Amino acid sequence: MNVNDLPIIKERIYEEGLVEQILEALECEYVRPIGNARYEAMLPLRFMKGNKRAVQVKNTPSLPSHIYTTGVNGDIFLLVGYILYGVETQEELQDILFQCKAFVCNLFGWHEYITYEQGDDFEEIVEKRDYLAFLRPTQKDRKKRNRLKVMRDKENQVLDKDTVFSWYRQIPQGAFIEDGISVRTQKVFEVMFDETTMRVVFPIYNSNGELVSIKGRYIGDDEWVLDEIKYLYLYSFDKSIELFNYHRALPYIKKSGEVIVFESEKSCMKAYQYGFKNCVAICGSELSPVQAHMLIMLGVNITFAFDNDMDDEHVRKQAKQIRTRKCFWIKDTLGLLDEKDAPVDKGKIAWIKLMNECRSVI
Repeated sequence: MNVNDLPIIKERIYEEGLVEQILEALECEYVRPIGNARYEAMLPLRFMKGNKRAVQVKNTPSLPSHIYTTGVNGDIFLLVGYILYGVETQEELQDILFQCKAFVCNLFGWHEYITYEQGDDFEEIVEKRDYLAFLRPTQKDRKKRNRLKVMRDKENQVLDKDTVFSWYRQIPQGAFIEDGISVRTQKVFEVMFDETTMRVVFPIYNSNGELVSIKGRYIGDDEWVLDEIKYLYLYSFDKSIELFNYHRALPYIKKSGEVIVFESEKSCMKAYQYGFKNCVAICGSELSPVQAHMLIMLGVNITFAFDNDMDDEHVRKQAKQIRTRKCFWIKDTLGLLDEKDAPVDKGKIAWIKLMNECRSVI
């Protein structure tokens, strides 16, 4: 590959003001010029990094480029290589420099720069080489990223709190007291009772603290209901785009530098009661892409406190969605919990012991 024309390509990009178009083609977010000095942007969504100034390209003919927190320092071609292929050094770039050069030239139709060394059989190369092969993984992943963006932009319908709450008796419930949730904690989480459905209920809020649903636990004596729909959301909503207790826990998460992630809402309540107020729940056992993104954007360490029946493979699968934050997992190696217990179910002393002695890096 001819490398002598790389400075010419960079100078042409500079003179024609095409840096912004390249960043947008790489699917960077929040692309903007900073006067005449440089361009700034956020890495594409799949990197799950929220710094809107992480990508920086100086507006000079050599187009020096830098990505904060990665150690990537080079030119526009290294920037392309990092975003498309994950290369971080000039040495690594050499193996895919043709693809990076082709990405830029194909973008602007500069086919005169796509040449081969003397002696290459051009017809054979044309027949066997897929010039856009380097884009195939990006194209394949684009639909997934677009789905995530659509989900992130989706919002649950906000309910009128006064109207909804008027249906329920706002009194502490014995069923929750038996489960170890005190009257004081029930008041904090607004536990109520629905006489119509015989359910202990509590509100579900979005990240802004707006009411989006009510969850109820049946305490009647109908065996079928107990077996099939013991827990029920009384107002339809998409729980995959919410984290229970997020709005209440946020200041404590920021202060502690950590978020503790439970499966169930009741585990959050118990942890709060024990003095651990930096907790959220995913309302199930599977972490959704939107919930993973919400956790990443908190910018803190993440501790998974899943129920005791979750195996190593399942927990690692959930943590795999979070590649840019340090993740921990509480695994009961001391035999303190029963099979289906959450880490908070055996009381405060057992919980603190689990936190101190059974938490490991995933």
